[in-house]
Amino acid sequence: MDKLYITHYFFPGTDPWKNIMLLPEKEAFRVAEQLADAHPNTTSFGRFADFVNYYPARKRADDFVRERFIELGGKPKLLHPYSFTLMECEYLREWFNSSDKITFDLEVIPDDQVSFTLGDSCALMLHGTEPVVLTKELLLERIEACGGSVDVFLKSSLGKYPYVEVQLWDIIEV
Repeated sequence: MDKLYITHYFFPGTDPWKNIMLLPEKEAFRVAEQLADAHPNTTSFGRFADFVNYYPARKRADDFVRERFIELGGKPKLLHPYSFTLMECEYLREWFNSSDKITFDLEVIPDDQVSFTLGDSCALMLHGTEPVVLTKELLLERIEACGGSVDVFLKSSLGKYPYVEVQLWDIIEV
């Protein structure tokens, strides 16, 4: 099987371990307004300019994925995950207009702290589709069923979505 890793892209000069959804709601709205004002012409901060709509959608998606992950045996330490992608994703690299990223070998991530959805969980739910939530074990089984090829798995699983979203439910220090 191909070597698997997860990638988190982030805007230059920002801290990848800050998640606006982990702030109290009032503080999250204040920070979103500051970020949107400071970065008016960037794709990645556009969601903060429309935070009144983004916040409840993101909260709903995170809650849904977390509940499904717990049903599958996950033990998330956070209420809202850090979002990664499986492998690399040109779409997200361009979305953040940056090559700034952190990556982790999937082997170092505890099984009970990582889940996966086939596509962006929030976008799926906004379009009326419940995301398919996978554990690491389920993901590896699906890749193995594709001859161990991540590329074959991605092509056969994603359809119109550009990436497998990875939800990291704890800060990883490697």
